[in-house]
Amino acid sequence: MFGASYRERKDLRPTDAWDKGAWCDMYVAQCALAAGGKDMLAVVGDFAWTVGHAQWFKDNGRWHAGTAGIRAGDIVFFDWAGGKKIDAIDHVATVEKVHSARDIQTIDGNIGDACVRNRRTNACVVGFGRPAYDGRPSVPNLSLAAVLAELGDAPGFPGTVQQGHKGANVRRVQEKLRRRRFRLGAAGVDADFGPDTRAAVRGFQESQGMDATGVVDKRTWVALWEARLKA
Repeated sequence: MFGASYRERKDLRPTDAWDKGAWCDMYVAQCALAAGGKDMLAVVGDFAWTVGHAQWFKDNGRWHAGTAGIRAGDIVFFDWAGGKKIDAIDHVATVEKVHSARDIQTIDGNIGDACVRNRRTNACVVGFGRPAYDGRPSVPNLSLAAVLAELGDAPGFPGTVQQGHKGANVRRVQEKLRRRRFRLGAAGVDADFGPDTRAAVRGFQESQGMDATGVVDKRTWVALWEARLKA
């Protein structure tokens, strides 16, 4: 998913290098795009190669060696061998929380082929880049939780979800629609699939080029989780 999105943004020819390669840095870019559109992507950096990304921060005067002064929102780079040179960087993640200069919490892509939250020491940190988070995003910011939920793989399809249904699966559909800013009417997320939810599903399906049936079939279910947010 992240490699294909990167390739499309860069207008690159489809190859396994993008679609099946290491995607930790492309995940950082996709989170930035989802959280703040193209403006946010421009300050976080749109890279597939971690070394190039770190060097970009350095070239722009936004690179900090080690972890002194690190804070939430910084982009942190690792060398699993414990080296401190940019050209040996193996991995990149986003800092979610700082417990101390030696103890940070990160959101990572491509750890065991998954998106995960990690708590790490500074032993393998080469340094971090600090994006210029002082411009206005091109779309409203989403919370980190919303971004992670939006970019995660869809859970198993539970079967068709449609008007008249109630329960947990309806609520999950409604929450996804709300995160994508489709109107659910006065009731909002109430686990009751009524006319307003059907209209929101139809609107989402139309936005994805699907038949606007108002019924959540398997294709719609997967797209609610995995389709890219509009910038």
